[in-house]
Amino acid sequence: MTPTEIHDLFVEAAATEIMLPPAKQRARLAWWPDVQTEWLSYADPDTKVRLAPTTQQVTRYEQAIDLSRSLEEHERRLVWAVAFSAARRDRGPNWTKLGKIFGLDKRTVASRYRSVLELLWRTS
Repeated sequence: MTPTEIHDLFVEAAATEIMLPPAKQRARLAWWPDVQTEWLSYADPDTKVRLAPTTQQVTRYEQAIDLSRSLEEHERRLVWAVAFSAARRDRGPNWTKLGKIFGLDKRTVASRYRSVLELLWRTS
């Protein structure tokens, strides 16, 4: 896999993890969303439907986890932080926010991320 494909794998894995149900379910009276009595009011903005990931997405998620096990802890944190940042945005990772999280300049974070991707590319 190329470094771009590795990046895409981790971003997809982060998006898959967002879709997975929480580890501990909250107690609920019913699992179905409340049904409105009038058909015009069915598209209630408070009704939230959770999408479930496909089996292929879960398989690639596990592949990303296995791939990240070969990294050191600080490299793993960087890769997953960038992946989660990119999964929530159309424009890619928010390097400024990631720089503040890691206490580094955004260009330094991006450079370290690219070097970790190249390391994964060489070892895989």
